[in-house]
Amino acid sequence: MLIAITETALPERAHALATKLGLPLTKELDAPPLMQLGWWQDPKQPCTTDGSADYKLALFSNMSGPVFIDFIQGKKNHRRQFGGGKGQPLARAVLAQQQPHIIDATAGMGGDGFVFAGLGCQVTLIERSPIIAALLADAIERTQHPDTPKDIRAIMERMTLIEADAADYLSQGAVHCDVVYCDPMYPEKKKTAAAPKEMQALQQLVGSDQDSQTLLAAALQVAQKRVVVKRPKKAQPLIGPTPNAQISSPNTRYDLYTTLLASVSN
Repeated sequence: MLIAITETALPERAHALATKLGLPLTKELDAPPLMQLGWWQDPKQPCTTDGSADYKLALFSNMSGPVFIDFIQGKKNHRRQFGGGKGQPLARAVLAQQQPHIIDATAGMGGDGFVFAGLGCQVTLIERSPIIAALLADAIERTQHPDTPKDIRAIMERMTLIEADAADYLSQGAVHCDVVYCDPMYPEKKKTAAAPKEMQALQQLVGSDQDSQTLLAAALQVAQKRVVVKRPKKAQPLIGPTPNAQISSPNTRYDLYTTLLASVSN
């Protein structure tokens, strides 16, 4: 058994989540699971300003402490404030027009999608892992608290979460957007520094992406302007059409594909 739900805090919500995800509770297992999902209270910030307990849905494993998503404080908000705005390579890659509607087809922990929304874009987050989608949903729900700064709440209003396989979702035929953004799980390196705990959790849950080619093909049929694929700087492009352009940063490259729909409209 890979993962189970812990009842340590908020048992009623834990039971509901276990039912929704079809996962067992830890008390039902004979041996400890490799990973646990449950609500965690940050000892440094145990309460909100109104005195209520501040619980975050978090993933626990034997490899790390709690892994959770926070759009209000921490790295994501710091990146939004000091990441370079529209001049950063990521922003230049996706801004095919002023404030496009972006589908983030590989939402993951929501960092890039939050940047897009912070730039004023409408963003649809698509995440196929039910566990990661639950972490995202919890983080989005927490931003509805009255304590949340108004600018963060305005950003979150531009973000929509859909739990689905992105290739299947994009192939439905009724999907419209300006840009599709894809960040497939990077190829495994023989020598690398230890990955951040968020990335370790992602790798444990979803493994490597084996269907990136299928996702690219589906994205090219939907995006009105372009498809953007994030890659390691020295990695080969995904199998398929040759990128029309590339934007590079020190360790990352963004491959840009002008879609057929964009060519027709121009």
